[in-house]
Amino acid sequence: MEEVITKGEGIMTLFPRLKCLGLNYLPKLGHFFLTEHALEFPFLNYVNIRGCPEMKTFVQQRISVSTPILKCDDEVKVDDLNKWIQQRFNNKEQKARDGNEAEPSHARS
Repeated sequence: MEEVITKGEGIMTLFPRLKCLGLNYLPKLGHFFLTEHALEFPFLNYVNIRGCPEMKTFVQQRISVSTPILKCDDEVKVDDLNKWIQQRFNNKEQKARDGNEAEPSHARS
């Protein structure tokens, strides 16, 4: 599986009551959604992404993914899930270049 949802139009609130999202051991997953429009997940408070080495962004087009109540492990608020995944991916790549093992990506409330 390379993407979960293929297209979308307008500012979208997918799964408007979604609280938890887990993407585990999907080695070919590059992104969750293909869209050119901003996304909102108003109640998302837990994300676990593990074993998805090809995932570099949540949305392929690097569009904003609003997550107003999501917080990562150290209780830092994650306003944009797409930007957070990009940062985590860049950190994992940097650690791999430095010879350190990369951590799994996940956020918690």
